[in-house]
Amino acid sequence: TIGTGVADTAGTVLAGNFVWSFITAPAPTPPTVISTVPANLATNVPVGQAILATFSEAMTGTTIDTATFTLAGPGTTAVTGRVTYTASGSVATFTPTVPLAYSTLYTATITTGVTGLSGTAMASNYVWTFTTAAAPTTTVPTVISTVPANMATNVPLNQLVSAIFSEPMNPATIDSTNFTLQAAGGGAVAGIVAYAAVGNTLTFTPTANLAASTQYTATITTG
Repeated sequence: TIGTGVADTAGTVLAGNFVWSFITAPAPTPPTVISTVPANLATNVPVGQAILATFSEAMTGTTIDTATFTLAGPGTTAVTGRVTYTASGSVATFTPTVPLAYSTLYTATITTGVTGLSGTAMASNYVWTFTTAAAPTTTVPTVISTVPANMATNVPLNQLVSAIFSEPMNPATIDSTNFTLQAAGGGAVAGIVAYAAVGNTLTFTPTANLAASTQYTATITTG
């Protein structure tokens, strides 16, 4: 409004108030997180997974850092890592310094400290959780059969002693330290230990024939 109190240089005032109106643009829409990797409540997440968040609009990259994008483990223990922002796609990435722990619940948070290019901050913190995968199962090798069989009798005195494993073994670990043959009431039996990858078979060849009517004990250690 310009009122009739204004006058030109000759003193002539406006004949009436001059009034006009206009409407301002709407307030900028706060940016939001529209998707994440892993997704909220995801399970079996690989422990080497980088954490990603995609925004609804282009962001001010300098506002996205380790202060505004955090990852925490149990008991709010902070995970160390590096945060980057890719303008193409509006994606923020948190890359942990070391792999995450197995079977663990993690919480990722992006705070209202991040802003869009308009300077508008998110309306509230964005928080999501995920659980990492369980540790891989390790197969323990076993001995599945032996010659002679356990508790066998009438074993020939020139018998080779052998054992078959459930899986391929490390040949360097199969030696006279980890395989022994012992006579009852006597010492260790001298001989040669060998391993055949075909058949996963350990073979012990005594240097001399075994003694008659004698109990022998063969042992494969956890080595």
